[in-house]
Amino acid sequence: MKQDIRNMFRDEEFQKKKLPDSHQEEFLQKLKRRTPSKSIKKPLYLLKIAASILLVFSSVYFYQEFQKKAEKTTLEIQVAQIEKEYLKSIDNEWQGFVKVTNDQNLVGRYEEKLSSLGDNYKKVSGEFKKDPNNILILESLIENLQRRLQLLKNIRQHIQELNQKNKSYETIII
Repeated sequence: MKQDIRNMFRDEEFQKKKLPDSHQEEFLQKLKRRTPSKSIKKPLYLLKIAASILLVFSSVYFYQEFQKKAEKTTLEIQVAQIEKEYLKSIDNEWQGFVKVTNDQNLVGRYEEKLSSLGDNYKKVSGEFKKDPNNILILESLIENLQRRLQLLKNIRQHIQELNQKNKSYETIII
């Protein structure tokens, strides 16, 4: 039963069906309803342009903010140098105080006082970073550093005086 399909259609066994005259118009209308309109693409195109513009402006803004933060004012540089010198002096005085004293209880108490002043300094330092042009905050920073250094100098001097008195009492008794 092999047959060539071409021969079947040539023989006209099948009836040809005639399409209505409006068939082509109806088909085109249905096709138009199914395809997306170009008006939908316009908002997407405008959205892409708006996103690009927003990206450029935000990049410029963040670059400028980064530059502002990167550039330190001369005042901030000077404060950093002063802070470094004071902290170095405080550390030296602390090491000298620990060498001179034998009383661990006394060392613990002064370590606690210095820790308290250090916490206060961190708070004031945070405020200074937010507003570096405020003179009152700058004075508070320097005053805190001076107070810590003076505290250590005073206690170290007091302990040295006590040690000298103990030595002088020992020489008198002998």
